[in-house]
Amino acid sequence: MFSTALGLLLLSLVSGHALIISGGDLAHIDITSGTVTPSVGPLNTYPNDVVIHNGYAFVVNSGVDDGALQRFEMETWTLTEMTLGTGWNCWAALPVTGGNLAVSATLNGSIEIVDPENLQIVSSISGVTPNPEWMAAEGNLIYAACGGWGTGNSVIEADLSTGAVTRTLTADTNCQSLVLHGDEAFVTCSGTYGANEGCVVVIDLTTGNATDTLSTGGFPGYSVGMGDILYLSDPWGAGVYSIDMSTKTVRNDSGNPFCTGGNGMAVDENGNLWITDGMAGEVRVYDPSENLQKTYTVASPGAIAVTGGYNGTAAGDITVEPTISVYPNPAFSSLNVRNAAPGETVAIYDVTGRVAGSAAADSDGTCTIDVTGLRPGLYSAVSGSSAARFAVTAR
Repeated sequence: MFSTALGLLLLSLVSGHALIISGGDLAHIDITSGTVTPSVGPLNTYPNDVVIHNGYAFVVNSGVDDGALQRFEMETWTLTEMTLGTGWNCWAALPVTGGNLAVSATLNGSIEIVDPENLQIVSSISGVTPNPEWMAAEGNLIYAACGGWGTGNSVIEADLSTGAVTRTLTADTNCQSLVLHGDEAFVTCSGTYGANEGCVVVIDLTTGNATDTLSTGGFPGYSVGMGDILYLSDPWGAGVYSIDMSTKTVRNDSGNPFCTGGNGMAVDENGNLWITDGMAGEVRVYDPSENLQKTYTVASPGAIAVTGGYNGTAAGDITVEPTISVYPNPAFSSLNVRNAAPGETVAIYDVTGRVAGSAAADSDGTCTIDVTGLRPGLYSAVSGSSAARFAVTAR
């Protein structure tokens, strides 16, 4: 058996990730330790969206056919790529019912339903026009914002079980994303390029009619919901705006933004808001009361996906010091440890908390641990309050 404190430590080590499109790389933040890894893998041309689903990170690349969808296995970062049509300009991904992944194909006018394990298209919803971008889903219904890159104003509703378009709803010019809130859809519309006419259109999903238009100005595109608050981003303009969806009032607009940035936004399992700021090279975490909790440095951050949640500390009142490091990772014969306290024991734990090996650090804080007898999988090296994750692979 292992202590409750160690159990909480190991639990935190197998959860809590932020993945960020960082130029041509996929950057990773270990939420537990605060460690930023600039690249866990290369991305293809024009990476546009990242989601975490079924133990994988998926990246949608809009500028290629081969490798339009990239799948990274969490922890090991093994990469598998999928081709999605020819010239489809795939835009965004969304987990949907049945464990599948929906991918919007802007130039194909469709939503492709992908089996995330086999990386195969299992069905296709056609007639999703013009140019579907970000999506939202509730049960068997999926909605796609189809702003036609400035020429359209439609939100397409489709039935995932039948693959048929069921309704065309009307928003405003250049609608790009939407958030569902009860029986309403809050649709972010950029407006005409350069016209400073960004707005959010509220659609009653029961009747299909627009009931409110909330003006924010600027040129907002992407949006997320955190409780009753809608955040919409204008990263090349004033930044992030906000709307209270319960009262339908604008809280922050282009003249009074919540913050700068908004190249990517996500809400974690603890209700914290993550915002990337490409100009500042920052990833910021705000708590549900909108207090800034943490700032990470990431080069040119864009879209972001988060699993787990930021707690301020690793797990409750446990503080994990990110001091030790391990290499190679993955390992198959031996694991080298650096920066441990001299003479301190470094223990290897598997995901169940069982001790799988150990060694004492030398006077220079290093040691080597034989891992040839370990089964392939995920492990944690723990020394005092410091920990590092690694994978063991077969020869």
